[in-house]
Amino acid sequence: MKLVVTLLVLSLTVSVGEKNKLSPRIAGGYRAKTFTIIYLVGIVFFKSQTSSLNYGAGTIISNQWILTVKTVLKYSYIEVHLASRRSYRGFDIIRIYRENFRFHYDKDHVIALVKCPYQKFDRRMGRVRVPAYDARFDRYVGNMTVVCGYGTEKRHAKLPEWMRCIEVEVMTNTECAKYYTPLKWYEMCTSGEGFKGVCEGDIGGAVVTMGPSPTFIGIIWLMPENCSSGYPSVHIRVSDHIKWIKYVSGVGF
Repeated sequence: MKLVVTLLVLSLTVSVGEKNKLSPRIAGGYRAKTFTIIYLVGIVFFKSQTSSLNYGAGTIISNQWILTVKTVLKYSYIEVHLASRRSYRGFDIIRIYRENFRFHYDKDHVIALVKCPYQKFDRRMGRVRVPAYDARFDRYVGNMTVVCGYGTEKRHAKLPEWMRCIEVEVMTNTECAKYYTPLKWYEMCTSGEGFKGVCEGDIGGAVVTMGPSPTFIGIIWLMPENCSSGYPSVHIRVSDHIKWIKYVSGVGF
C-alpha cells in the first residue's frame, strides 16, 4: 500500500431527468462546532500536479475504511484530510492510491470505498455507524438529519474556512420526483425547505440521522444548480448497499 498527503473540490454538472439540473456543491447552513462532526474527511483529487484541484469528502465508517462516491476517485490517487475543519487542511493528510479504491460491481452504482492506513480514533477523529442489516429496507422518511460538508454556499465561490452543516428532513422519493425524474431506486432526497442544500465541494459527504444513535444513511451525491434554490438534494442511500459494504470492508451487520 502506497501512502503520503492532500484534499478535493468538485465541479460536476449532471442532469437528472429533464426537470432540473443538478451539480455537486452546503448552502443556508451553520458553522460546525469543534470536535462534533469527527467522521468527515476532506478529499482532494486532481489529474496532475499542474491541473486544477477538485474537492469533495468522505465518511469514516471504521479505522481503515472511508465511504464516498466514485466521482472523487477518478484519478490515480487522492489526498485525504483527516480531523479537519477545512477540506484542504487536515490534522493528518494521507495520499491513497487507486489500488486501495473499491467500486461497486454494478457500474451504475456510484458508491465507493477507500481503504486507508489504520487510524487511531480520538476526540478529533472517529467513525459513524452504518445502518444495521435489519434496517436495510428502511427509507428513513421523516427523519431529521444533519448534513455537513466543506463546500461553498454558491457556485464558483471561495471555499469556506470552516465546515458547515444543515439540518434537513428526509422526504419521499415520490415527492422528490416532482423536482427530479427519474430517481434511481437507491437514491434518497432531503428537503430544501428554508433554502438549505448541499453545494460545490460537498459531494461524497454524509447524511446522518439526528438523535441519541446517529446513523449514516446517505452519501451526498447531486444538488440543485442553484444551491440555495430550495430544491431537494439527492443522495445515495447507504442502507441499500449494506450487504456490499459488509462484503468489501467487513463493516456492518
